Amino acid sequence: MEQDARVSRDRIREEGIALLEEFSKELESVPETAETHYVMDVSNVVRDDREGLRKNEFASKFQRIVPKWEDGFVVCEKGV
Repeated sequence: MEQDARVSRDRIREEGIALLEEFSKELESVPETAETHYVMDVSNVVRDDREGLRKNEFASKFQRIVPKWEDGFVVCEKGV
């Protein structure tokens, strides 16, 4: 059994080295680019950061379309 474990370790080591060498060769073909540095803190470049607008009718519309509403919460299946 120890012989089999040793052969497996050797095989894993050889395949790992081969994988790293192949990956290194592939990286050689990736062109070099200049690094990007930001002088200022950019938190959101898509929109202005501000308080969201709350529409009064949203809650009632949302409550009508959800399958089950209980005690102010949507009741649904737990996703994994």
